[in-house]
Amino acid sequence: MNLDQAFDLSLMELESKGFENIREPERVLATIWAVEAEVNNGGFNQFFYNAAGDLSFYAVKALSSVGANQMAQITQKALDLFGDEGPPIDRDLRVSKLTEFEDENENYLDKLDYEFTEYPDNLIDLLDVYVEKHFKC
Repeated sequence: MNLDQAFDLSLMELESKGFENIREPERVLATIWAVEAEVNNGGFNQFFYNAAGDLSFYAVKALSSVGANQMAQITQKALDLFGDEGPPIDRDLRVSKLTEFEDENENYLDKLDYEFTEYPDNLIDLLDVYVEKHFKC
């Protein structure tokens, strides 16, 4: 199974079964897909604002699971803006908290967006290895 197929499978499983009812490898890939797609498209602000941010609680673990440790550290810095409890899973609550600090932290979030999208870890290679190990044809 190639990376695109594994992403597709993971996203379908997430949608049909929910996060708690899918295998760990599917959780990892679905979460990484959500983080990467949103941050590349509109930054961490967009990630937290959109429904994909429902998975933000798992983002650092997912990135670390594939060995993208620098990207995990960057993501943790964005999560830390929400305080010790991190971003709420509930989108309305998360957006409410986001609006409380986003203006004063706009430059900081922009810096984190840039660091993340510079790919300090070779994410594609790490994901290929992860898929080879955890997804069988």
